[in-house]
This record gives sequence, structure tokens and C-alpha cells, in this order.
Amino acid sequence: MSALAPISVQAAPQLLAEAPPPAAVVDIADSEHPAADIRAVVAATGGRTRIIAVGTVNDIALYRALREAGAADYLVKPYAADQLNAAIARNTVVEPPPQPASGRPRVVFVTGARGGAGATTVAVDAAWHLSRRPQNRIALIDLDLSFGSVALALDLEPSRGLHDILENPDRVDGLLVASAVARVSETFSVLAAEDTREPGKPAPTLTGEAYAKLLETVAENADCVIADAPRSLLAAQPSLLANADALIIVSELNLVSARDVVRLTDLVQEAAPPCTVSLIGNKAAKGRTEIADAAFARAARLDFIRVLPWDPAGAKAAANAGQPIGQAAPSSVLHRGIAAAADALMPQPVAPSAPSWRRFLNVRTAR
Repeated sequence: MSALAPISVQAAPQLLAEAPPPAAVVDIADSEHPAADIRAVVAATGGRTRIIAVGTVNDIALYRALREAGAADYLVKPYAADQLNAAIARNTVVEPPPQPASGRPRVVFVTGARGGAGATTVAVDAAWHLSRRPQNRIALIDLDLSFGSVALALDLEPSRGLHDILENPDRVDGLLVASAVARVSETFSVLAAEDTREPGKPAPTLTGEAYAKLLETVAENADCVIADAPRSLLAAQPSLLANADALIIVSELNLVSARDVVRLTDLVQEAAPPCTVSLIGNKAAKGRTEIADAAFARAARLDFIRVLPWDPAGAKAAANAGQPIGQAAPSSVLHRGIAAAADALMPQPVAPSAPSWRRFLNVRTAR
């Protein structure tokens, strides 16, 4: 087997996305954030390509970070051709990415470390992106009943349907949920409410049982449920996280947000240990962030799966059009970052390849 020519980690997502090969050699020597960049490459291939990373730093911590990001192997330059050939040979059999053991739909909560971090933007664009996969049904729920903006972001008319469902959990069934759902497309449905209480009228007490019943019923007709949940709701009812497979925390890069990421992570570990926590940085730009990525990750005790760039033009286009960023501004760097993060967290199953009759006949002939 001849060694594959290395490609730069910056070019790899675009080069490998259209027709992912079984294996690829990716050079991280010039990368400032090698683990994050490798994670983006893995996301671009949908987990179908085994990535052999090569670089100049001989460090076990880097090796572990790259493996956690999805790299199959890491070689330090200069390396012999037979070393690279052996690494490729070990990693050309592609296994499907892991799926939930129960086979049930995946439930993902998205929240902001603080208000204005961009959690709704991430939830909306990620849901839209995932819904574009063939036969992939995505349900997006806005759990901020008073100040949620999912419906506004998608130019939908909110109703009291979600309120009615949560106020009357004993009546929840597929028909009631279907009547409250707004359909963005055949594969993308949204549940969002508008608070129409009279001024001064107290808000109803919504129980964890009501939310659990809602998520269970919505999941019956979805492959993935994404819930945009305000952190105040999670703090008041941490038991809700027992219904989630994962929590995505969206955060700007400042010290107060790092503190709140730690608090949210501790909340999950105490209330729902099986729920995994992932961190997405947002609105990152030179001179705009209070602290650097690495310093923030150390303070927050959590590594980024993605740091999203500051892209006011893409965000403005989406807001003006009432569409996800990927639809309103397809070339937006913000959309590309959100899409890569969504693909990394929710990889597509790899369909088994059809049997090769030519190969079968060759084997029989050889015998």
C-alpha cells in the first residue's frame, strides 16, 4: 500500500466532505487549535473517514486530545514511509459511529452560559442543518415560554399550544402535540409558545413530569429532539436533564461565563450524570474576547468542541430574513462552524456497503 499524501487541516473539511475516503492523512503542523480542527475534519466526513494526523510536536497530551477529537492515529514528523503505511492499514476499516444503546431518538438540550450567548442561534441553525439529511426528522422545542425567540428566528406564528400541553400533561398525546407543531419543512418541526397571560396574572407551575411527557411524545415522531432551554429553567428544575442525552452550553469567552459553565456542568453531574456536556464558544474575534480560548477552557474545566467566529453579517441576514443562518447566508463562517459542531455531536450512521460480487468471485477463483 502506498502512503497517502498529507493534506492541510485547514483544507481537509472541504476536500473530504463531498466523497469521504476510508482514510486520510491530515497535517496539523500549522494549526493553532489542532484538536478543534481535527474535530471539524471528522465532522465534515460524517465519521466515515479514519483520520491519521501528522505533526511536529511529540507530546502525549496532544496525542490524547487528538484521539478524543476523533483522530484514529497521530504520527510525529519526520516519519518513515512504512510507519505511515502501517497506520493507514490499521485504520482503513470504517465502523459506524456509536448510536444510543436503546435505539431511541437523541434528545439534546442547548443553553447559554449567560443571556445573549447565542444559544438560540446555535439551536435553530443546528436543527435546520440536521433536518437536511435524507429522512432525518428533527424537532426543535423552545422551552423559554415567556421570552423564547425560536419562533421569531424562523418567522413562525407562535401559539398557546405548547402552554396547553405543559399545563395539562395528563392530556398529552400525539394528536395534541401534532396540533401545536409548526412545520418548517417535511423533516423539520418546531414547538414554540407565546406567553399571552393577562398582566399581573401569575405563571402556571409547570412540573418536570409535564416536560418529560412532552419530550417523550415529541420523540415518538422524530430522530432527534433539540430543546432550546434557558439556564434559569435548568437551574430551577435540574431533573429535566435526566431526559437528555446531551447538554450543549454556548458561551462567550469571558471570566463570568467560564464560572457559569462550571456551575452548569456541576449541575448536570449532580442531577443527571449520564447526560454528557459539550461546550461551544461563540462570538470569538480578535480584540473582542476577554480571554483566549485555552485560558477559558482551563477556567471552565471543559474543552471546546468548537469556537464560533464573530459573524455579524451572517447573523443580521438570518434575523432580517427570519431564517436559519445556513439558509439566509449559506457561505457564512458562523453557519459552517455550527454545522460542523452539529455533525460532530450527532454523526450520521454509516450504511453498510453492498457486497462486492466481483471480489467474491475472485476469492472463489483463487481457491
